[in-house]
Amino acid sequence: MAAFPVIAEQSGGVAPSELMVFGERNSGTNLVHALLTRNLPALADSPGDRIGKYGFCYGWKHGFPQMLAAPDTCLAVAVFRHPETWVRSMHARPWHALPGLRDLPFEDFLRAEWVSRVDEANFGVTRDDPRALAELHYDRHPLTGARFANLAQLRNAKTQGFLSLPARFANCLLVRTEDVQAAPEALVEHVAKAYGLARLPAFQPVTERRGKPADGAFTPEPRAPLSEADRAFLWQELDGDQEGRLGYRPSA
Repeated sequence: MAAFPVIAEQSGGVAPSELMVFGERNSGTNLVHALLTRNLPALADSPGDRIGKYGFCYGWKHGFPQMLAAPDTCLAVAVFRHPETWVRSMHARPWHALPGLRDLPFEDFLRAEWVSRVDEANFGVTRDDPRALAELHYDRHPLTGARFANLAQLRNAKTQGFLSLPARFANCLLVRTEDVQAAPEALVEHVAKAYGLARLPAFQPVTERRGKPADGAFTPEPRAPLSEADRAFLWQELDGDQEGRLGYRPSA
């Protein structure tokens, strides 16, 4: 089996017993979580970002890293996706975005100020809670409280946050969605060897959308390439050096 390509990795010398996958929406976080928890028994009971009695254990996986502690027993994985396909997927499935933002044509969506709302039970908010449908501050700048001018600016800040994970977690791995999709079993094998974890004898694939049987089978949805104007705008707004660290460049 070919070696699995990673952006960065480190091991703290303690075999992890828990997994937390971070990454923006539409970046493959559910796929990575399902692959590793299904195939590596030591990580099988990892809750991910399902909210518990006392809130998120390691913060919202799509938000800026913010956790009470980062024990050596937790393996933190961050997943990144090429920005050009990512913005297309965000337009197709703009999780938590305001309805008015969801309805914009792509070229306007790409350039619009990003505003989202608290619109699902996993935030631990019931319908009669005053926070229900209020603005989601996990998508505002964590220090200034400002909204982000557009989706690219949101990505710049979130990526900077996810790149801080190696400074927080002794066991940490940074990967690209494209590599996971191309070689899912190689990812499992890499994690098993790198972190001293036993894997199941037979590889268990993830064939459901979002890694959830209730969501039905996953069907790839090809995304149209960006127009020259949209690509130019996107890369003008992105932090090119930061994207380069992830291995991403403008498409030809």
